Amino acid sequence: MNQLQCPFCGPRELQEFEFRKTRANVTTSEFSKVYLRVDSVDVSVEHWQHVQGCRAWLLVERNPSTGAVLGIEALPAVMR
Repeated sequence: MNQLQCPFCGPRELQEFEFRKTRANVTTSEFSKVYLRVDSVDVSVEHWQHVQGCRAWLLVERNPSTGAVLGIEALPAVMR
């Protein structure tokens, strides 16, 4: 994972982004939502911010084992 695709700026180097937190899987238990950072080894949903660009918050779905990005979308303001 060397680049992320910003929905507003296009493909950018990873250094322009900052990881903020892992979002809990909504189907897991309350314990998992609070105490576990990654819900599975195959899929992780994370909040990232494009700090050296448009400053947009992104919802990045990726495989934490391989680092492969599965999807990126702009994070709605109400979810921040």
